[in-house]
Amino acid sequence: QHFCSQNQACFITVPSTAVTSVHLAPPAKMAECCPPGSWPACQAPEAHQAQGSEEKIGELPIYHVGSAEKAILVLPDIFGWSQNKGRFFGIADTLAAQGFRVLLSDPFHGDTAAGKDIMPWIKSHPYDGSVGKDIEACVKFLQDKGCTSIGVVGFCWGVWAFCKAASLGVPFKCGVGPHPSTRIEGMFEGGEGAEQTMIDKVAMPVLLMPAGNDPDNLKEGGAVAKALAEKGGRSIVFLDMSHGWLCRGDLSDTTVARDVELGMKHMVDFFKEHMQMAQPTALSKH
Repeated sequence: QHFCSQNQACFITVPSTAVTSVHLAPPAKMAECCPPGSWPACQAPEAHQAQGSEEKIGELPIYHVGSAEKAILVLPDIFGWSQNKGRFFGIADTLAAQGFRVLLSDPFHGDTAAGKDIMPWIKSHPYDGSVGKDIEACVKFLQDKGCTSIGVVGFCWGVWAFCKAASLGVPFKCGVGPHPSTRIEGMFEGGEGAEQTMIDKVAMPVLLMPAGNDPDNLKEGGAVAKALAEKGGRSIVFLDMSHGWLCRGDLSDTTVARDVELGMKHMVDFFKEHMQMAQPTALSKH
């Protein structure tokens, strides 16, 4: 069974497979939020059949799927999901199929960094603006639905956003961070050292999944990874991948597809371990 279906959007649980060393050279050079060589925004897989519904919490666009008491909030990268719905909807639907209620937030309210001057654009979305309020509104929405335990997964920018929220006391049970961009904290708070200060205040278990070209402090033995490991987290490095692979990488490349499958498996396993659920079962393709 596969996380990646033939339409390249829907992800289903797979057993772990051995990872070989095939080093890729993706097509883009990004601004400082993402390391050089990161994947750019990719087009939405048109064929994905969404299992949930698009709704709003006030003015915040969300995608909502599932009905369980255990919930996961999904925070996208700087490209949002307004232009990448199939990929993010596929991720949300996969988590829902594994027994979670899932809320995918659009923290940029339809905006995207695609085609923009990225650093000023990121600075125009500070946590103390709408970002923090929207995360709190998402948590309240899930709590009002009867959710007793809430995990969170973020991609790139989204890892910074949930770590910032957790450092300020938002009650997440655990978090997963593919290709994290937690160094964004330095843009807003105190420059060098601000990232580590924020991470030191995160009390929940966090699984980091950095790409090979992500900063060393996110990898096993690095300062961020060590601090999170002390709280029950860990770091799994995808050496053959480049930043952005899980939500933006080209799934027609078999090596990328392989590690997207493996990354999704690690994500589901971590949530089930720390949210006290049965371990994943293989599902049929959609």
